[in-house]
Amino acid sequence: MAEPKSLHSALDELMAGEVALEKLDRLCCEPGRSPRMRALAATLERAQETIAADPQVALSYLDDAGAQVGHLQVGCCTEARMPLYSSLLESLARAQLAINRDVGHGH
Repeated sequence: MAEPKSLHSALDELMAGEVALEKLDRLCCEPGRSPRMRALAATLERAQETIAADPQVALSYLDDAGAQVGHLQVGCCTEARMPLYSSLLESLARAQLAINRDVGHGH
């Protein structure tokens, strides 16, 4: 069975978020932050894995990912990476909206 279009869109957004996270990780000047980035990558992966089987669980992972991004962003040492954090948060928000549309909670 094919995934609904909105779930496919959510997966696309999460992949775009992963690209932004990979760039953040490469550009980070503080190696001690990388464990948090790896944890965020794992959360994004779990969200992707659960979207089709249990969208509500995927939404929970997206909530967690948003909190993790916020923690990383607030502790960032340069404004130069702010666009990447913004891009990642926007991808999470668009994925959340797509999933909610699929489960009938969209506006």
